[in-house]
Amino acid sequence: MDLVKMLLSSMTSESSLSALTGKTGGSADQIENAVTSAIPSLVGSMTKNASSSSGAKSLLGALAQHKDTNSISSQIENADEEDGGKIIGKIMGGDKDDFISQIAAKSGLNLGQTNSVLSSIAPAILSFISDMAKPDTAESQAKEAAERAEKAKSDDSSFLGGFFKSFMKSSDDNEDEKDDGFDTGDLLGMLKKFM
Repeated sequence: MDLVKMLLSSMTSESSLSALTGKTGGSADQIENAVTSAIPSLVGSMTKNASSSSGAKSLLGALAQHKDTNSISSQIENADEEDGGKIIGKIMGGDKDDFISQIAAKSGLNLGQTNSVLSSIAPAILSFISDMAKPDTAESQAKEAAERAEKAKSDDSSFLGGFFKSFMKSSDDNEDEKDDGFDTGDLLGMLKKFM
């Protein structure tokens, strides 16, 4: 399971692109380029942030606050862009302005349009991750969490770092990262335990 690919598939669907073109005035091709460039970087930054205890706790808090189950296109269309801008700021930190500029340059959108695209998709990204880890039932959640907890590392930051690393398919992944003891089942079980 590749989180980046799943997000890209949802965020670049015809209905999602249509929602973004309606909000920004950019072309579908420009917006698709922006989204395709932005999502791997956003997930990569979340991975980096989750490697610290404070970053892990912040991410868990953000995931708990974003549980919209409407369609991705509906979430994009109705996104609170102020909230989305704050999410981008927390994910990218001091690199936020440079990140927006780079995405604008790659996509051909202006800075305002790029900021609108990113601010519109950010809440949906968090809701997507929250929904992916949603337990089927309280009983199955407890059972899975108990089974997985023994295999997983106890530190929140290691767990979340592993969670995002397991979905990243980057060329610079080394063997240690690939063999860190996390697989999709372990990570989703742990996520369910914390949510």
